Amino acid sequence: MRTVEILRTFDGYPTGRDERRFTAGEQPELSNEYAALLIAKGLAKEASGTTKAAPPAKPKDDAA
Repeated sequence: MRTVEILRTFDGYPTGRDERRFTAGEQPELSNEYAALLIAKGLAKEASGTTKAAPPAKPKDDAA
């Protein structure tokens, strides 16, 4: 499953037969295949923060 951000409102068929309205700005969790299709068509983009790794920990100051 992948979370994407919808870039413009459209009607789609995420299950192959049931129609659903996707609204611009919405961030639904979709199957990997359907999410990739929407991204390829320019209808969605990867939601921010879903694929980024956590920033590395900052080293502590050595106070000796």
